[in-house]
Amino acid sequence: MSEEHKALCLAYWEFYEPGTWSRKVADLGSSTLVLRIVKESCHASVLTLLCPQCASPITVRTRSDLASTGRWRPEVFPIEEQNAKVPCDACREVAAEARRQAEQRAGEERRRKSETQASNASAWVADHSGHPLPEEPPSVQDALALLTVIDIMERKDSESFGPLKKVDYLLGTSVSADVETLKNLHRQRWIAPTLPATIGDFAFNGDDAVRGVYVDQVPWRLAHSLGAEAPQARRDTADDTRRILLDRAPELKEIGQDLDAVTALMYLDNLLTRKYAEEPVPEHRMQEAYDTFREGLRGGFTLGQLLAVAWSATASSVAWGQRTPGLKPGSVSSAAVTNLGRRLGYAKDRPVPEYDLPNWVTPPATRATLLRLLEQHRAESEALLRFRSLQQRLGSRDLEALELDGDLAEAADSGGATTKDSSFCEYLADLRSDARVREPSPPLTYALVVSDGSLEFRSESPEDMRENVGAAGAGLVDRIILDEPRTVHAYVGEMVPTTRENANPVATEMLRLLGCHDGPFFGAISFFAVGPRSYQPRSLDQEQQEMLCAAHEVAQAREAPSSH
Repeated sequence: MSEEHKALCLAYWEFYEPGTWSRKVADLGSSTLVLRIVKESCHASVLTLLCPQCASPITVRTRSDLASTGRWRPEVFPIEEQNAKVPCDACREVAAEARRQAEQRAGEERRRKSETQASNASAWVADHSGHPLPEEPPSVQDALALLTVIDIMERKDSESFGPLKKVDYLLGTSVSADVETLKNLHRQRWIAPTLPATIGDFAFNGDDAVRGVYVDQVPWRLAHSLGAEAPQARRDTADDTRRILLDRAPELKEIGQDLDAVTALMYLDNLLTRKYAEEPVPEHRMQEAYDTFREGLRGGFTLGQLLAVAWSATASSVAWGQRTPGLKPGSVSSAAVTNLGRRLGYAKDRPVPEYDLPNWVTPPATRATLLRLLEQHRAESEALLRFRSLQQRLGSRDLEALELDGDLAEAADSGGATTKDSSFCEYLADLRSDARVREPSPPLTYALVVSDGSLEFRSESPEDMRENVGAAGAGLVDRIILDEPRTVHAYVGEMVPTTRENANPVATEMLRLLGCHDGPFFGAISFFAVGPRSYQPRSLDQEQQEMLCAAHEVAQAREAPSSH
């Protein structure tokens, strides 16, 4: 340290009494230069102000540091030793180092904990791949949501759905209902959580084992046991779920009214806020508005008519608000709910127009799925009614003509035509006996249902009919004798490979409708007529063809719902 700097430091710290310095900093030179030299070259110790931790005198680097102790005044400057309010620099550095080390240890502990939790969460998600098949069907509400989720995944060509909190629409009637639905489907093993997810999406026990997952924070996929990796497996699950729902049409209609009431409530709320810049429907009147819409639906109003009544009630309330100054916020919206109930009462005996749902209202996603199911059920019910009517008519007709038709058939059969199906054994017997090749039988009209589910009426010989049916297998056919009606039989191929390509669910369902509950069947299947007392294949008459067409329509609706 130079003598010049030493003299500067002594002059800097010189004072007459506590609180009064001998010289101003400006008198010593440039303030910046003086402070830099003082800080680099010296420090001052307040000998009577001790560190509360190590009892060493407090050291200061500048006059400002000394003033910050609160003791640089004559009346408070310590004459005798006393503890300072803060530790000395050395103790503060030791404390800071201890804090740094503690933070480092805590950071390492947090990192270890995060790694453990991430590993446990990944293992918990992966464990779902070993879960068994679901043991019970979902409820109607949950099955409707499951079908909707599968449809969304199919449209987006994705293997997962969600997370729920990131989608801008509802599945059902509310967010809480959607969460409960996904919880139910997960508990019943219909769906499983999947990645990407963070450890913040999981709940952990004290030992960092996974306790559960936050339902609305993770994406979901179909359960591994359903074969969800394959698109066809997803479609098969969707088809099975549709069949479950189609058998519960009354419950679907009730859920449909709930969804329509929620949609109408969304329309009313958005109408107030978007079109008229009013407050939304008050929270305490939301349930009342929902119940009013629900009562209107039970009373026979359609959703479109409810929208018309809601628009009228809202417009009237807004006009009232414009004429009435000094209203509190939310008064117009509350009045709209009141007017809604009144106007629905007025409209019961009056014609009400149908309003279309505007594009700024997004109804629950399950509503579109439900409407398709109800339309499919309606079409199936109409076809089933036609089928049963024709089936009963044919059964009644066959009983009346049983004796006469049987006599005629026996007379025709006695003319030499065989009453047995051609078979491989007969073919070998003809070869061994060098029998003359039989003349082909005259053509007959029969129905052929191939594996893609299509129905075609053909006019060919019985030999050609059997060949068309047996071609997918060993060339042989089995006859299925049907009871309802007795005058229609079917051929199915023998030893047809049981592959997905050969599966014929539509024909299998047609056979169930006609009284045969075996199956499933594979390959093409033919339907032909027989006499009441003869199994000789005959042409299908017009009523039999109409009955098979109706059965085919019902079977298509039941067994190939993905095409609807």
